[in-house]
Amino acid sequence: MKEFIQVLKKKTASDGPWRFYDFMDTALYDDEVGYYTVEKTKLGKEGDFYTSNHVHPVFPQVTGRFFADVFTSTDVDTKITEAGAGDGRFALEVLRYFEEHHPNQFRLLTYCIIESSPSHCQQIEEKTEAYADKVRLYSSLQDYFKQEGDIKGILYSNELFDAMPVHLVERREDGWDEILVEYDGDKLFEKKVPCSDTLLLNWLEAFGPELETGYRTEINPDMRHWLQNSLSGNEPVFIMTVDYGYRNEEYRHPQRKDGSIRGYRKHELIPDPLETPGKMDLTSHIQWDAYDAVLKKLGFQHLAHHRQDQFLLKAGIFKFLRKPGEINPFSDEFKQNRAIQSLVTPDGISGSFQVDLKYRHISFKKKLNLFTEDPYTME
Repeated sequence: MKEFIQVLKKKTASDGPWRFYDFMDTALYDDEVGYYTVEKTKLGKEGDFYTSNHVHPVFPQVTGRFFADVFTSTDVDTKITEAGAGDGRFALEVLRYFEEHHPNQFRLLTYCIIESSPSHCQQIEEKTEAYADKVRLYSSLQDYFKQEGDIKGILYSNELFDAMPVHLVERREDGWDEILVEYDGDKLFEKKVPCSDTLLLNWLEAFGPELETGYRTEINPDMRHWLQNSLSGNEPVFIMTVDYGYRNEEYRHPQRKDGSIRGYRKHELIPDPLETPGKMDLTSHIQWDAYDAVLKKLGFQHLAHHRQDQFLLKAGIFKFLRKPGEINPFSDEFKQNRAIQSLVTPDGISGSFQVDLKYRHISFKKKLNLFTEDPYTME
C-alpha cells in the first residue's frame, strides 16, 4: 500500500485527498504499480477474471461468423480493428474462422489491434504469429492513426470501457457530492466534498442519470474522449461493442444505490475498491445512454442492442453444435456443446453483458442474418 501511495502522491503532486478518477487510473494503469501494466496473468483460470473468450473458442467463432455476414451484407471495408484485445485469444480464433470458412474474405482481411498493455502485446504477438501478414499491432490510437489513418471497417471491443477510470459522485438533496480518496497511514478511505467540477456537473445535466438522494453513480469521461478521438473522422464504420452497463432507469434501482464500482481478484468479487489498489482489477458498468448520445453526435445510427446470450442465439451459435461421435463428456464435441449451453444461459456469463451495434455511412445490400435467420436451426 505504501508504495502505491507514494506513486499516487508523485503522480498527482498532492498528499491527498485524491479524486477517485486519479486513484483508479493509478491503480490500473500506472507504469510502476498499475494492475494492467505489471506483468502477471490477469485473464482465464490462472488470472483474476474470465471473459467470454475464455469460456471456449466458440464465442469468437460465432462473432467471426457475424463479421463475415457484415462484410457480405454491406459495403464496409474488409478490415477489423479490435480495441483492447487482451491476450489475443479472440483475434486468433476470428482469423482461424475466416481462413477456414471465408477464404475469399480472409485474403482481403486486415486485422488491426490497439492494446496498451506491454504484457498483453507480447501474448498477442505470440498467439497470432502464424498470421503476422494479417495482424497489425499498435500500442495507442495515435500510433494507429499514423499508419492506418481514420478507423474504417468493423470496430470491435469487449470490456474496453468498463476498465476505464471514472469519477464517483453521490446525489444529495441540493446537488452532488464528489467522492474523494484519503489515506490515514494505514488504509484508504472515502471523503465526500461538494462537487464543483463543471465537467462532471455538465455530464450529469446532459446524460443523467437522475437519482434519488444518497444514490451513487460513476462518470466516465474517458469513454467519451475515446469515442470522439477514435471516430472523429467521417469514414464508414460498423461498431460492435460488448460490455456490461446500465440504462439510466436501471441506475435508479435500489440494488444499485451504491454504484457499480467493483474489484475482482482470483475470480472473487471485492466490494471495496480501495482494499488492495494495483493488486486487483477494478471495473464499473458503462452508461449506455451516454454512449448512445456521444455516438449519435458522431453520425452513428443505432442498429441493435441485445443481451449477449440473445445476440449469440441470433448470430447462429446453435449452428456450432456438434454431434458427438461417442458418449464421452471429455470429448471436444461435448466440451463445445457445454460451452454453447453456458453462453446462452441467461443466468450465466452472457446474462451480465450486452452487445451494441451501430453504423455510419454504410449501405446494406441485404438484411443481416441476425434479423432474418432462424436461430434454432443447425447446420
